Amino acid sequence: MGANWRKLSKRMFRNYLNYAVFIFSIMYLRKKDVPENVKMMYSSEKFKGNGPCVDRVSLVEEPLTSLSTRIHILSSAEKTIDISYFAIQMGKTTDYFLGAILDAADRGVHVRILVDGASGGLTRSNKEYAVALGAHPNIDLKVYNPPDFLKPWTYNGRLHDKYIIIDNKLLLLGGRNIGDKYFNPIGYDKNISIDRDVLIYNTEYDKGSSASVLFQVRSYMSEIWHSAYVSMPFSQESNTGRQKRKELSENFSMIKKAYPTLFDHSHDDYEKTTFEANRITFLHNPIKTTQKNPTVAYALQNLMLTAKKSVTLQSPYVVLDDGLKKFFRDLGKKGIDCRLLTNSVASTLNMPAYSMYYIDKKELLQTGLRVWEYQSQNAIHAKTYLIDGRISAVGSFNLDPRSAYIDTELMLVIDSKDFTEYLSGIQSQYFNHSLEVGCDGKYIQRSDIEEAKVNPAKKTAIKILSVPMRFFKYLV
Repeated sequence: MGANWRKLSKRMFRNYLNYAVFIFSIMYLRKKDVPENVKMMYSSEKFKGNGPCVDRVSLVEEPLTSLSTRIHILSSAEKTIDISYFAIQMGKTTDYFLGAILDAADRGVHVRILVDGASGGLTRSNKEYAVALGAHPNIDLKVYNPPDFLKPWTYNGRLHDKYIIIDNKLLLLGGRNIGDKYFNPIGYDKNISIDRDVLIYNTEYDKGSSASVLFQVRSYMSEIWHSAYVSMPFSQESNTGRQKRKELSENFSMIKKAYPTLFDHSHDDYEKTTFEANRITFLHNPIKTTQKNPTVAYALQNLMLTAKKSVTLQSPYVVLDDGLKKFFRDLGKKGIDCRLLTNSVASTLNMPAYSMYYIDKKELLQTGLRVWEYQSQNAIHAKTYLIDGRISAVGSFNLDPRSAYIDTELMLVIDSKDFTEYLSGIQSQYFNHSLEVGCDGKYIQRSDIEEAKVNPAKKTAIKILSVPMRFFKYLV
């Protein structure tokens, strides 16, 4: 027993020492750069098209609408559903979402589900959900990079993707996770996380064409699916799984009876409810779990630096590193209208990440960027970048080193003047509930907007966190 414990202790010490070296290399040594062939692939002119392309796009903004959209498109599936999410948090709306997946599988639709190993929600305390899904003959469930106590490097490298692909027809992609705080169901009385999805409609879905961007997303999922970074747990049938599957199906049956229009596809006309696009480009980071080349960061920053008139950025928080500082300085030197919308102390839900923004705010303001903070008890969680009233980028990428170097991240870059103008109008509603931060770090007062009240304990906690977090800013 003693010899085995000493052997295990030595192994753990060696592993954690290696992990410390890994963290040090990310934080303090030279960051990985993007290969030249990738830079060529994402040169700024390749994001624009002469249009129209085969894909059309619409915005899915309101929380409850985003749930109904998911249920509606899942119920339309005929052959395949591909799903990937960073976080699935159990609750009433999650049961409906999983019920819709089971309902499709019962109809004979083949479903692939890929979730993050730490935050995916279908492991550990919620194993009965994983068993209910994974044991279904038409559902395959895989987990990306499940954490292992003896392998501390598995704590990082998270799957931050959020999307659904229906047949060869529809793609829903954005920054929204699955859970009540993202969908704000009737009767929900807690703070919500306000997010954004885009729905892509492949106009040539019935012609056998593979030109749609959804095929690129599916190919990306398949690359992860067949990699060494995933495992397939809970595929064996059990009484626990059967019972949970029964509960989910019964709950979903009530939804079908209560909201029959969600399942009526006779009036679906995606041609009329979507905007024409010239080109839609798919961006993603490398899939490996270790330090990544900052592919998405490079592509987005390079694109925004080509702007002639305006750039509008929206991110839940901003964590500065040397690369992001240089980008903001270069953007400020252009002398164009550059605005950033982010959370306030009152609205933020991620205090560790926000503590880094809190101490770097004045340095950020010195770049020439104009900063607005959302005044609410609810948080904005969307990640959106608008360029010159023509280009929109929507997805999962935050303005922080974790999104650049550690996690998988996805963005769709949409060349569509009409869609961008519409999205800009929606985004202006959030600016209208925000206060601009002056050069001194204080709010520029407005008569129509009051500063949101902040719990003193929350503000104090953010200040305290800012001290230790500066040593781990690449991991928050």
